[in-house]
Amino acid sequence: MKRTIFLTLLCVFQMTLFAQEKQERKVSADFTAQGVAGYNTTWKWHSGGDIKGALHLENTDIHLDLESLTSDVHSVGATVTPYFDVCKNGQVFLDGTLHSRIFSRNKAYEFVYSGSAGFRMRHFSVQAGIFARIMDAMGRNWHSVDNYIVEPFNVLYRIAVSIKGFDNQWDIYFIGADYSEFEYERVWQPIFTMGGRARVGERLSIVAEGTLKPAGMFHLDANFYAAWLKVGVNYKLK
Repeated sequence: MKRTIFLTLLCVFQMTLFAQEKQERKVSADFTAQGVAGYNTTWKWHSGGDIKGALHLENTDIHLDLESLTSDVHSVGATVTPYFDVCKNGQVFLDGTLHSRIFSRNKAYEFVYSGSAGFRMRHFSVQAGIFARIMDAMGRNWHSVDNYIVEPFNVLYRIAVSIKGFDNQWDIYFIGADYSEFEYERVWQPIFTMGGRARVGERLSIVAEGTLKPAGMFHLDANFYAAWLKVGVNYKLK
């Protein structure tokens, strides 16, 4: 009887260890913090920082992104991305995002919800979908006749190309899109980004991005561009 109990407990212990090892292989997280320096004709020189956290579950990624700028623009967004292997080096993925940006200086804010689908390989990713936007004044009396702006349908797209591979220890990549983690534009207002990553430790990497896009607010056209540079670190928690 004692032997049976011992073997049973040993089996349960081994199963617990196996489950923990299996969970460790399937769950990971990373954290990115960057300083931001930018310029456009509206805000002139401005700076700030952003924080991006990612939780990687089995076949699902969850992202939380925060940004705050000295131009009194503050952004927050959450994205859930399930993905499915369809070939040896290719994945189909879906994106669902809730995003908000507050323009404190202008006493206005926007709220965006988007859905998209895409296909990615080690060196290439393409994505397309739609997003809707609500723009309103802060503190507006909801019982008044004041109107807020609703854009029920906008096209979303993103194309990314990697030199060494998105999962490589060091990489240089290029992105053309009409959105980023912190802002959404219309199809004819693309955001061009060149970025790089270099690992400097087992879990730590240096990251940098330079971005160029048409300037303006709430999709208003402008004949000048905005540019900014982000430099920071990425740390893998697990």
